[in-house]
Amino acid sequence: MPWFAIRNLYHFGVKSDGKNVFEERVVCFQAATEDEAHKKGLKEAEQYATDNDFTVGPDQYAYRQDDRDLIDGYELFSQLFESSESPEEFYENRYERYEYHPERK
Repeated sequence: MPWFAIRNLYHFGVKSDGKNVFEERVVCFQAATEDEAHKKGLKEAEQYATDNDFTVGPDQYAYRQDDRDLIDGYELFSQLFESSESPEEFYENRYERYEYHPERK
């Protein structure tokens, strides 16, 4: 039976400066179909959100694994993007623009 990596986005909370904190999380499920994997992923995501007082985002993304055994260095998730931005601009907008900086006390 194939494995699917399921990505969910969570609203983790709000910092004292008003900035939202998000978690992008990828969990692997074994399922006969992508629909079944999404159902398992949604159930797990809802439980994870409830357990941690998070809010689950409306979008869930699935990536079918290549049916090899899960081993050290195994690719768990891959997503392609397209943009007219330069590689530097894309990286900054995708990762650095919204980078989480914990509050320092």
